[in-house]
Amino acid sequence: MPELPEVETIRRGLKEVIVGKKIIGFEKRDPKIIQFEPENIEGYSISDIERRAKILIFRLSHGRKDLSHVAPSELRGTQLPLTPTAKGGFEMGQDDKIMLVHLKMTGQLIWEENPGVKDFQLRKGPSTPLRAEIRRISGGHPSPDWVAKLPNAYTRAIVRFEDGSVLFFNDLRRFGYMKLYSIQDSEFRIQNQSKYTMTGFSDIPELSKLGPEPFSAEFTVEYLMRKAAKIPNRKTKQFITDQEIISGVGNIYVDEALFYAKISPLRLVKDIKLNEWQKIRDSIIKALELGLEYGGSSEDTYVDAFGNQGTMNDHTKVYRHTGADCPASCGGTIKRIVIGGRGTHFCPKCQS
Repeated sequence: MPELPEVETIRRGLKEVIVGKKIIGFEKRDPKIIQFEPENIEGYSISDIERRAKILIFRLSHGRKDLSHVAPSELRGTQLPLTPTAKGGFEMGQDDKIMLVHLKMTGQLIWEENPGVKDFQLRKGPSTPLRAEIRRISGGHPSPDWVAKLPNAYTRAIVRFEDGSVLFFNDLRRFGYMKLYSIQDSEFRIQNQSKYTMTGFSDIPELSKLGPEPFSAEFTVEYLMRKAAKIPNRKTKQFITDQEIISGVGNIYVDEALFYAKISPLRLVKDIKLNEWQKIRDSIIKALELGLEYGGSSEDTYVDAFGNQGTMNDHTKVYRHTGADCPASCGGTIKRIVIGGRGTHFCPKCQS
């Protein structure tokens, strides 16, 4: 399953090409994973794309422009149903919606500027700027669908935009989903719209239990210690990969982070000292920043929205380096064990 860097890289790529586009048609091809009706989304525009943990969040605005980057002082006289926030952005209107997209293991989002054109090629290397000749922008599980004619048997939904471009949601194994939430839905009605800002979404079930983002202000040493005190006998790796404690960190990046921190994944959290929690926090951020810099990991399935396979695996220190000499030159050898059903890579000599 993709982790935070992979999903964030896809988000950034798609944001460049579909934010501001109006949806004029929606084809629901699989009711199991598409959990709303076409009429609930048609007529809306995509005003922003965000991410929470490994879930993509599409903000849908009805008859409104995306002006979240414009300061309120620049909008005097503008007749739009917008509510300025203290940070200069705008809260969502009462008719706006949130569409969640989770790609899981084999999901794909493929945007096509001119349906039917097959000039997009899967390539490995650093991300390249969007160029006019590119007709297909894709993110997710790489397969022949990247350059095949779409839709096909694995296409679960089709979003059609006013400018003629389309967004295909494909999923080979049908583990992913698209879900829709409206602020006006009685079950999820909220009094304080600010809950639906990027740091909130507290009334949406899929998002409400997620822990803080590693790059957020809430992700502190004190926070980690409070959480660890409640489950003192949990192994450090299992603690970090718990999405209700920390959002978006999975197998690859926890192995790397614990190597940077020189902490064994087998250590119980009750035995972690204050200075070690600081190392763990800083190392998690370091590992994720490297993942974002190199476009994520593509060893299993994921590539970014421009078809580039992430190169993070060319820069890992311990992940899938079983039997190799420890890169810290401590004289140890990288070992693979299983913790909580997950393959775990570490150096038994210098990670204690």
